[in-house]
Amino acid sequence: MLDNQFEQEKLKRCIHKNPRALVLYTLNAFHIDDILLDTLMANVFDQISVFEQRDRAFIHSLIYGVIRWRSYLDHIISQLSHRDISKISMPILNVLRMGIFQMEFMDRIPDHAAVNTSVELIHVFAPQYLSRFVNGILRETIRSKEKIVWPDESSQINEFMSVKYAYPQWLIKRWINYWGVNITKNICQAGNVVPPIVLRTNTLKTNRSDLIDQLASDVQKITKTDHAPDGICVSNLKFAIVHSAAFKNGLYQVQDESAQLIGLIVSPEPGEVILDACAGRGGKTGHMAQCMNNTGTILAVDRSKEKLRSLSDEMKRLGVSIVSSYRHRWKKGLKDRLFDRVLLDAPCSGLGVIRRYPDMKWKKNQTHIMQNALQQTKLIQTIAPHVKPGGKLVYSVCSLEPEETSQVVEKFLSQNKNFIIDKQNKLILDSFIDKNGYYYFRPDIHSMDGFFAVCLIRLE
Repeated sequence: MLDNQFEQEKLKRCIHKNPRALVLYTLNAFHIDDILLDTLMANVFDQISVFEQRDRAFIHSLIYGVIRWRSYLDHIISQLSHRDISKISMPILNVLRMGIFQMEFMDRIPDHAAVNTSVELIHVFAPQYLSRFVNGILRETIRSKEKIVWPDESSQINEFMSVKYAYPQWLIKRWINYWGVNITKNICQAGNVVPPIVLRTNTLKTNRSDLIDQLASDVQKITKTDHAPDGICVSNLKFAIVHSAAFKNGLYQVQDESAQLIGLIVSPEPGEVILDACAGRGGKTGHMAQCMNNTGTILAVDRSKEKLRSLSDEMKRLGVSIVSSYRHRWKKGLKDRLFDRVLLDAPCSGLGVIRRYPDMKWKKNQTHIMQNALQQTKLIQTIAPHVKPGGKLVYSVCSLEPEETSQVVEKFLSQNKNFIIDKQNKLILDSFIDKNGYYYFRPDIHSMDGFFAVCLIRLE
């Protein structure tokens, strides 16, 4: 039996010279410390500056890939191991996952190289007999790829989709009940696609065409987004996108296309007074400021001091001067403050952005969804009185779950007859809006992060 913390200390000595040791150390920490992936990766990137870009890309792909395909990989391991998978210690299990992922999904790595490097990795922290155990399973994987038995798709659809598409069974069952089998398959497959890096041009400093020209030599492929007017998709970067001169000069923010469209739904006008009620690190705050041509006022509110500090730094980088920040938990409203437009981008399960944050499907459960729905209902009730008569309130979440989306809105409208849904916003293509006036951005249909939004008008 391995001591996970002790093995972590052994691995830590090697993470600056062995990319796979860093991957294993990170995967172990993901389970041991119960930390969210984006927070963990921020720590990882502090560690990998010593590696070349190719190694950094490999580290990133392997960490995200193993987490994304966890139940798929575990199913293969459980088929080939004589030991019950629950009895395999976490560091050894993660080495097996890494090895099988490389064989199944990384074409440039030969199978024998995936086996050999996995066995070498075991030598860093574990006894010799465990390297033989890992070597045996990985070599059996090569020999028996076609012999893996999967659950029967016709009679065990939940189990089949859970292991074949790598999602927890509770989520598969939930989505089938709501969407049906075919749409659920599409959503699962879209969630497993590695998303592009999407940038939003900072039009306070440049335009999209000029930014494309400036970035063209730094990336292998660069295209305009289909719907967001200032968006750019980039792939195969020569270096981290946040290390480019254009980033340091504030010419863009990293922001998915669906998140960019939320700012257009708010459609703030120059000179207006805007509330960004859950501003986070300022992605949508910066977008609204550029829509306003940096004139007017935006109050950015969040409960996290760290996020507000990042937001302030981000506004300086972008050249935005109209944003002031305020730390507030929304247990009560802000006294005597009214705004032309309010954006409530509420905390949620994050199940709409699984393709970008695959840990969401393993970290969240039904209870999280219900808890979020309660919090969202309280938030919108607390924040709505700050909308001026005739003003607009945009409610958005990076989730497509009905409890966090339409049900929150329906409950709010039933208790607040002075608000109605705005169905006349022509800045967004009609394909995103349904008959109720709800905006749904879906990864399976629109190839962007999953978001829900609605624009509410406070009656005079």
